[in-house]
Amino acid sequence: MSKGAIRVQREKFGSRLGFILISAGCAIGLGNVWRFPYVVGQYGGAAFVLIYLFFLVTFGLPIMVMEYAVGRASQASIAMSFDKLEPKGTKWHLHKYTGMAGNYLLMIVLAVFVQGYAAIFA
Repeated sequence: MSKGAIRVQREKFGSRLGFILISAGCAIGLGNVWRFPYVVGQYGGAAFVLIYLFFLVTFGLPIMVMEYAVGRASQASIAMSFDKLEPKGTKWHLHKYTGMAGNYLLMIVLAVFVQGYAAIFA
């Protein structure tokens, strides 16, 4: 750390339950908890829910565990975590651009869907 730099303390969760609830709320979202089961039940798509849950656990769980592991090990943002954790001589730092692009694309797509949903159902 350079001379005169200010060290910022990171916020920490008060309890493990709080962390789990916040993580579940961010990952699942209110739409999945409220609207999705209602629509599926209304139109008789229980088989789809089983397939949905299977793929959610199969693909979502390993990605979530990897994301938590990288975040915990680096204590940095996606932009800096791969720079901090990569072994010397490898090119893992290039994956930070994929992570940042994915975040921006996700926000763009979500903004379009939310605006479209609000325009249709408002």
